[in-house]
Amino acid sequence: MPHCHTMVYLRIVLTTLVTITCLLGDNFVELTQHPLLKALADNATHAAIGALTGIAFAMQFYERTTQLYGWILIFTCFVVSSFIDLDHFIEARSLYLEDATNLTRRPFLHCSSIIFAMLLFYICTACLNYFRSSLMLGALLCAFITHHTRDAVRRGYWLWPFYDHTERIPQLAYIMGTILTPYLLGYLHNVCRSAWVLNFLGQYIKLSETHRSGSLGSYRYLQV
Repeated sequence: MPHCHTMVYLRIVLTTLVTITCLLGDNFVELTQHPLLKALADNATHAAIGALTGIAFAMQFYERTTQLYGWILIFTCFVVSSFIDLDHFIEARSLYLEDATNLTRRPFLHCSSIIFAMLLFYICTACLNYFRSSLMLGALLCAFITHHTRDAVRRGYWLWPFYDHTERIPQLAYIMGTILTPYLLGYLHNVCRSAWVLNFLGQYIKLSETHRSGSLGSYRYLQV
């Protein structure tokens, strides 16, 4: 019971911190006129949100992994949330901030279709019990989803090649999406490891192996 209370308190604290970071960071960016300070504030907000969502994601698995790996997940989410914006300089082929912030199109890491591919790999690795790999993909997803969602307030999601750009999303949807992202990914991971999913996959693998070789020798890796 004390453990449950601690988790609830942590979630309340993280939700409050994420909300404050989103509101203060965005308002500071809007009020700042200096281009360099504006870019730094925008990137720092992405990084801070990444760190907080990384904590929210990692703490759901702290009993099943080491403390060191938990910190690696948080650090990964923090760094990737910030480093996504480096594609502006890659796209501009320039180290000058003016060139990077005045592109005629959005750079490649801001294509939200990437998230769907990452989500597919995340589900596969979770189902097949590549535990650490799935958690690392989860941390990366937290970074990409929260970064793209924050950008979608101003520009919408870029869903190439399926769709050009969606409508801009409301700020409330952005904040709620940012808060819920790590918990939804954690829930999805648990669903992928649930008994009915493993039984379904086990039967499929068993039938496939029987059809190919007439034996069940290589089926054991799913018994986890």
